[in-house]
Amino acid sequence: AELAERDPANLSLLLEMLLAQQLSRSGHSRVSYMWHYAPAMHEKSRCGYVGLKNLGATCYLNSLVQQLFLIPEFRAAILALQIEPPAPASATDAASDLSAADEPGGGDVLYYLQAMFGYLHESEKRWYDTRDFCGAFRDCENLPLNPSVQMDVDEFLNMLFEKLEAGLGRTSSPKLLQSLFGGSVVNQIIDKAGRRLSERVEPFFVISIEVKNKASVMDGLAQFVEGETLDGDNKYNFEGEYVEATKRCCISRLPPVLILHLKRFEFDFDLMKKMKLYDHCEFPPSIDMAPYTVRYLERQEKLLGEAEGPSPADEEDGDCVYELAGVLVHTGTSDSGHYYSFIRERRAAQPGAHPWLHLRLG
Repeated sequence: AELAERDPANLSLLLEMLLAQQLSRSGHSRVSYMWHYAPAMHEKSRCGYVGLKNLGATCYLNSLVQQLFLIPEFRAAILALQIEPPAPASATDAASDLSAADEPGGGDVLYYLQAMFGYLHESEKRWYDTRDFCGAFRDCENLPLNPSVQMDVDEFLNMLFEKLEAGLGRTSSPKLLQSLFGGSVVNQIIDKAGRRLSERVEPFFVISIEVKNKASVMDGLAQFVEGETLDGDNKYNFEGEYVEATKRCCISRLPPVLILHLKRFEFDFDLMKKMKLYDHCEFPPSIDMAPYTVRYLERQEKLLGEAEGPSPADEEDGDCVYELAGVLVHTGTSDSGHYYSFIRERRAAQPGAHPWLHLRLG
């Protein structure tokens, strides 16, 4: 306001900029079609957070982005990146071939994600329009995300991380995702004598666990590391000799932020269609992931024949204990439904304030 005081030119320029900002998210004036125009309806909600506008069927995107935004380390890292604005698209660029190493829209997705995070962090408006982000999010055929088609949120998360990795590769923090969400599992084949016949390490961002006939997340994790016996006609061929062995998958490195995916969708080969599992599956407020790590399992195997000695858990440090910080919920069927989020408040809570936020999008 001081820059425009007693300066008509500056005042006119300031008014034009403010008007453009107010109209940029909707594309037209609200006043022209809202005779009951009430600015308070567009102000930030009393909880202190900015929402994301549902463009039709983008509740999965909104719920996931809010979960990621409210991870303090990830939010701070994204906002601190130096990212150049994407160049205007041209017909020649759209028709050009993409190299195998270049994820379509990776840099643009990172730029618009940073813009979205900045808006969620600083805006005083009630919601942010994700149209620009959806337009920048391209599939393998270079088509933008269709806001009227709902996606499985786990599938979308994998696609989002692929694009962010491609975009981060051109910044000063190429390993950002790995440093926060990246872990690794080891696929082992072990014979009856305990020899490791084969080991293969694979990275992960998400651990998918079964919920069918599982009472809790721990039951799903126990099955995850349970292993499969290779015997009979299914014996393992080790250096030309078929031997009985156990094939299992266990965690070799845990990430700072652990994402668990409950596999609630499966394909029914009798009905030949995708089905949703409605099995009740409990999850605790905190979970110790040590029993599902390769270090724990190997120590347990060594102690099986010993009469005395410390238990595997006694030697484990506290780095494997995780506190529940967010739950992304799907309600509905495999064909249609709605996503919403519960997120634990990380800010200093006020006396009497509830530590959890319920972000339900329209």
